[in-house]
Amino acid sequence: MWRSLLKNITPRKKEASVDVVGDYMERLCETVRSHAGLKRDLREATFCIVDLETTGLDLVEDVIINAAAVKIKSGRITKIYESYIKPPFPIPPESIQWHGITDEMLVDKPSIGEVLPEFMSFIGDSMITGHHINFDLKMLDRHVQENYDCNLEGTPWLDTMLLHKLVMENNTSTELDDLLNLYCIDCEQRHRALGDSIATAKVFLRILHELSTSYRTLGELFLAQKDMSRKDNM
Repeated sequence: MWRSLLKNITPRKKEASVDVVGDYMERLCETVRSHAGLKRDLREATFCIVDLETTGLDLVEDVIINAAAVKIKSGRITKIYESYIKPPFPIPPESIQWHGITDEMLVDKPSIGEVLPEFMSFIGDSMITGHHINFDLKMLDRHVQENYDCNLEGTPWLDTMLLHKLVMENNTSTELDDLLNLYCIDCEQRHRALGDSIATAKVFLRILHELSTSYRTLGELFLAQKDMSRKDNM
């Protein structure tokens, strides 16, 4: 919907239309940043597993070229989102070797500014979750700031790496591949956003099952993860 709006606005109405989308994005950012959902019972909470593929790991210079998200509610995957994005510069060869996404694959894809409204809308008030999710969230926040002058600062999130340590404190592995092997989960299209997000969602459901007897609310789990993160950084 938003891609059509951005592509089809006439020059005379362009300024007003962009303002409408900007206001919409600000409301979406407020929803994503909200901590109100932390009061929810773990059994009633909705989670959104987010994964991004980028042109590199530089949070200032690199850009998103593939975004995916998987909604989880009541212990199962309920919705899936995926988009490919045309970058403003050629994809570095070393990055292509990692995820296999080439410039030719993205020639006719939308810009990040077109994708962000629908991607943020998909996330909504779900709890953002992922593996090493801090990188993805920082990258997403920068793109939101550059394109719509709003931000995701303070957004609560859950990281499967830290949650796994709550289950097995002596396990120091931080790699997704290790968790996939541990939980006997196959990943189709590893290092593509959708493949990784679906695989991470399956890992998360296994971890959540283990933790559901120890934590009642989403807030309790969130605070336990923060404590685990502090221990890691000591």
